[in-house]
Amino acid sequence: MGALESVVMDPPEVDLPAHALEQPRIRDDGTPETTWQTWQGLDAIESLPIEKWMHPAMRLVVVAPHPDDEILACGGLMAMHAARGGSTLVVAVTDGEASHAGVSSWRATKLAEVRRTERLQGLSRLGCAGTEVHRLGLPDGNVAGHATALEEQLRRVVRWGDIVVTTWRRDGHPDHEACGDAAAGACGAAHCCLLQAPVWMWHWSRPGDPQVPWHRLVGLGLTSREVAGKQRALAAHASQLEPRGSAVGPVLGPAMLERLTRRSEYFFV
Repeated sequence: MGALESVVMDPPEVDLPAHALEQPRIRDDGTPETTWQTWQGLDAIESLPIEKWMHPAMRLVVVAPHPDDEILACGGLMAMHAARGGSTLVVAVTDGEASHAGVSSWRATKLAEVRRTERLQGLSRLGCAGTEVHRLGLPDGNVAGHATALEEQLRRVVRWGDIVVTTWRRDGHPDHEACGDAAAGACGAAHCCLLQAPVWMWHWSRPGDPQVPWHRLVGLGLTSREVAGKQRALAAHASQLEPRGSAVGPVLGPAMLERLTRRSEYFFV
């Protein structure tokens, strides 16, 4: 794996648990993509081609807190790996049934069913039809309350030689952070490579934010084909893109959709 391996093998920094930091809040419209694209620090992040990340024979394991997180976190990586004949396992931690909490027109059980269907449609549009999905069914919004069970499940799934991707353990969403912590424990036990993708970090943080270890980010360059594939895949998640009610906007707003136009995905390695 060349350059990536040299990054992984560097002495790691000590990660503080999320509760030891000022907890960012996901609110308002977030930092616009134009702000990120004009920040020179983004250009300074090293970007590596797929060949530096993984061999086609390696298994990609994506630990997704909610349906659609696999696309937001690493849809380009998944598409590239599939195009090269690689296998991917998606660990579906929750069914995303709490995204419309408080909206009377949506029952949690119905929404969970809809979101499971959207996930399969999204994977197909990404070029990953037939990808194995291992569903855990943990409660959306309370993954942290089942952290021990989640790590035990991941320890059964993850094996040496896998490349594991999940959300960053400081991402600003409790489910994302719990998945990051659990995956770190499982990957440590299996001695495999863990990539943590910032998803909501781009929303609450600002360029140069001291809460973010920017020097630990590594980029994966995407072609226009992978970018378009991610956009088509996310469009399958209509429940997250449409207003949730008469006075409640969509889960994924314009800023999140603009970030999907990026020609890179980023991971804390």
